[in-house]
Amino acid sequence: MPKIIATVGVTGITRDPSKPSTKKWGDQGVELVAGRLDDKDSLLRAFQGANVIFGFTDFWHYLPDPNNHKGKAIVDAVAANVATLDRLVLSTCSDARKWSNGDNKWVLHFDAKAEAVKYLESTYPELWAKTSLLQLGYYVTNWRSFVATPKKLEDGSFKVSIPVDGDRKIHMVNPAADAGSFVKALVELLAGRHLVGAGSYISFNEWCDTFSKVNGRRCVFERMADRNYEELMGPVVGLELEDMFKYFDKYGYDGVDPSVLYPRDLRIGIKYTTVRDFMKREDWTSIM
Repeated sequence: MPKIIATVGVTGITRDPSKPSTKKWGDQGVELVAGRLDDKDSLLRAFQGANVIFGFTDFWHYLPDPNNHKGKAIVDAVAANVATLDRLVLSTCSDARKWSNGDNKWVLHFDAKAEAVKYLESTYPELWAKTSLLQLGYYVTNWRSFVATPKKLEDGSFKVSIPVDGDRKIHMVNPAADAGSFVKALVELLAGRHLVGAGSYISFNEWCDTFSKVNGRRCVFERMADRNYEELMGPVVGLELEDMFKYFDKYGYDGVDPSVLYPRDLRIGIKYTTVRDFMKREDWTSIM
């Protein structure tokens, strides 16, 4: 859990403030308030009088909610408090269907987040004028799950396989460590920024090379054949992740969206974690 710098009036909205996982935030000075994204009244109460709001939704809630009603609920509740608001920082993802001209239509967890942004821009112009967007990069922590987990081979070396070109550079981020730094920067700057928050811009060949140097174990990348994800993980999640990597392969992580900025473009000091720094601190014993 990232450490929070002591500040005044920080409120965190959670479904259950009594849970141990959320109580830790209270120990760092965060006022915990009960709220649910499917309960508009709870959001209205929580947002009342706030001058800065960071809104985000779980990637995977799109499965029962492809139109991102929960993201839109955040927007509606924030708009009701726009008079006191200085800044909304809204978490989003690349609009894959738009930037691929319809070629990649199954990256639903990206497109669902983009739906909330389009809804905000078209429905609440006053709020839109106070908004900046944060698009966090590909999570470096994904190796811990089914995505890009290094597989140990008989000779003790490792192999990473996903359906993307090994030389395609992707923006990568340590979300738990660095999301707060990117949000803070967007609060301090004028509204209207669209930031891709990432600590490294590297390929999976470079990822494997870094893994080798950090762990002293040879690691190679091998492109996974198309449709393998769908066969391994089923027709919903597998198809979606495969299409996501195809999108990365052809259009990059952000789809070459001309509105996006990167940390280097902001010209202010932002603390972030590189992939190498993350790997040096990570516990790899589970796969060794």
